[in-house]
Amino acid sequence: MDYIHRGEKTTSKQFGGILYSLVSLAVISKGKAAVYPVMNLGEDEYDNVTGFLKTIGNIDLSYINKTSHKTRVVNLFYKDKDSVLNVSTKKTYDREENSTEPTLPVEYEQIKKLLPELDGILINLVSGVDVTLSSLQNIRNNFEGYIHMDLHNLVMQTFPDGTRKQMPVKDWQSWVSQPDSLQMNESELNVLTGDNVTEYQTAEKILNSGKVSSLVVTRGRSGVSLFCMHKKPGTENMELDKSDVPRIDSPQFIDSTGCGDVFASSYFFKNAEQKQSDMRSALKYANEMASLNASLNGVEDLPKLNEI
Repeated sequence: MDYIHRGEKTTSKQFGGILYSLVSLAVISKGKAAVYPVMNLGEDEYDNVTGFLKTIGNIDLSYINKTSHKTRVVNLFYKDKDSVLNVSTKKTYDREENSTEPTLPVEYEQIKKLLPELDGILINLVSGVDVTLSSLQNIRNNFEGYIHMDLHNLVMQTFPDGTRKQMPVKDWQSWVSQPDSLQMNESELNVLTGDNVTEYQTAEKILNSGKVSSLVVTRGRSGVSLFCMHKKPGTENMELDKSDVPRIDSPQFIDSTGCGDVFASSYFFKNAEQKQSDMRSALKYANEMASLNASLNGVEDLPKLNEI
């Protein structure tokens, strides 16, 4: 559950976190697929959240686990009304955050029997501790289908007073080697390894780890980049290829919250539908959907994506 703060104006409590990806995925896949959220949900918000999800139509709630642990609350303090990233050589979030304790992580046993039924899995590390590394590795070892992962807050460390700060991830290679495609914003990319190297060098390291075949870097107002490895013409050597796509201005900007999460669900769905045959068209589609999200007012408005 989010509280968004912009200057003197504070929004009322609203749905946040994984619900941006979950609801947008259900909306854009309606008539084509069913969506199975696998997550732990605090009993304090269970009826509120599941009641809303039932209105979407193609979400199966069987794998949502009600827990006594309270649902996480996040306060997001933006420095101006539409800021996402600070323009600099090493881009970082132009906002401050604090939160309560995260909901308990998903364990492998919670998804194990569902794996044979799935065409693809979207993993969005909204709190950074949404799934344990060992569970993720078990999922990868026992699932041959497509996995897309949004790194998101894996780099976000929460301190005892509730404040959060992006920090390097010690075992980052183990995490990024699990999915088929990986997503992060440029701030997360720059802090992930803790190395003082260029973005290009970090992307190359990531794409030489495990199964990951594409890396998407979202850049807010500056658009999005797609990194892939391909054979250098006339040789058997692999080299890094980077494609930059400009931003798409929102038809009527309201709020940038959740744009990365909607991008993740859209990129995942289109790649799953096309069996990763055209990552650039998936990128274009996701860019468009993220732009549309910025013209909506929170998770509750996401069903309007289809209308737009």
